[in-house]
Amino acid sequence: MTKFDQETLVKFATQTEKALTDKTLSAISNLSPDVVLHQDAFTLNHDIKGAEEVKKYLQAYFDKYEYEHDTLGYGVNPDSSCSFALSYDKGVHLKNKGDLPKEAVEPVATIGVWKQVYNSDGKVTDIYFYRQMSADELHSKVKDPSKAAHAADEDLKELVEFRGLEMKKDPWTEAKCSPERFEKLLKAAKSFSAVWQDGKTELAKDVLAEDVVSKDLLFGNVITGFDNWSKMVHGIFENWEQNNEMSDYAVSYCGSKAFIHWSNKGKESKTGKENNLKGMSVLVFGHNDKAVRVLSFRQPLASERPHVMKEE
Repeated sequence: MTKFDQETLVKFATQTEKALTDKTLSAISNLSPDVVLHQDAFTLNHDIKGAEEVKKYLQAYFDKYEYEHDTLGYGVNPDSSCSFALSYDKGVHLKNKGDLPKEAVEPVATIGVWKQVYNSDGKVTDIYFYRQMSADELHSKVKDPSKAAHAADEDLKELVEFRGLEMKKDPWTEAKCSPERFEKLLKAAKSFSAVWQDGKTELAKDVLAEDVVSKDLLFGNVITGFDNWSKMVHGIFENWEQNNEMSDYAVSYCGSKAFIHWSNKGKESKTGKENNLKGMSVLVFGHNDKAVRVLSFRQPLASERPHVMKEE
């Protein structure tokens, strides 16, 4: 299998980001014929298979919404041949408002993470996309939209401050972090991920700052401080029996963020319900090389879904 370097993986990722920014498919030329856009169980409840079908899905989004797309940084991992892009869309709203109520058509900002996996020819074989919902999606899919999250002005201001150095440098290759820093952040991401295998939060003690802020980008929950974060994790494992955990990792090109794409299989102790949860997390590093922000997308538990989501 061909191993692509960090620069090449970022170049691959910029094709899709250019398409999302310009709202045109002409920038995308590296989809494999059998590419799969995997469902996220929120905005998309089924996999989309094949290059033409994926393009139709993207074109439908371009045709449906007005928005301004801004890329905030890239993460890559040559070992797993993948790239991540952290971005936000500002002013997302329907072009055709129809007779929907005001709260369903108001412009909102949404944060998203787009992951691509490449084959030995540099073609995209798998896409995983997690993003916050637009106002109309919240209205049609969520029972109580006020309990879901979209990006507030302060969230966007903070995200822009965390913009990757590779998005500011010209040429962006000058922003590349050292191999030592890349490995350090990759190790940090793995330590953070290991917490979710059995709830041992001490594994993240050297990764998260004492004043870390953890944000659930779909449900809107915000937890401040390592101790409170630890209590939250311990609370989850009081009702969770872990069976299997898989993760993929990446580090931002400039060495300021780590990306984690995770999948957890387990059972809720109280209900006995089986779960196959998937999601993504972004660790944003600050003082003392510890993460000051944890931004996460997660699917709801099987017991949560009937209370959170409307029936399709």
